[in-house]
Amino acid sequence: MEVFEPEPTQQVLRTAISNKKREMIDLGMKYGLTDKRTVQCSQQLDYLLNLQRSMREFFELTG
Repeated sequence: MEVFEPEPTQQVLRTAISNKKREMIDLGMKYGLTDKRTVQCSQQLDYLLNLQRSMREFFELTG
């Protein structure tokens, strides 16, 4: 019995990252790169990217 199904989760994460990138670009263009909304969105994107990297490393180690 397989506990993890990485592909659907990874696809959801890729979609979330793509959406967050678009949101950050829109915020940056509207409010500027140093606005707190843009910075907060950037931090959220960083979190998603780090999660993706961690998941990729986990699945590489576990096969």
